[in-house]
Amino acid sequence: MDREEIEKLIEETARKEREKRRVLNVDTVRRVLNIIFLVCAVVGLILYFALPERHILGMSIIAAGMFLKIVEFLLRFLF
Repeated sequence: MDREEIEKLIEETARKEREKRRVLNVDTVRRVLNIIFLVCAVVGLILYFALPERHILGMSIIAAGMFLKIVEFLLRFLF
């Protein structure tokens, strides 16, 4: 093996390691966003049905959770 081949192997290995770290970070962010979405959905539904005078608040919390779900969806398909 000459010097160029060794450098290419090192470069390829470093690139693969960076990709592994990036995928891990995106998966972690997606999991956190999913958990927050589920919490928003449950809290929003409870407020919507438990407090009839607060329908707007419940729907707003559900809408915020849906926004987070859309962000998670985009992360899933872009990365």
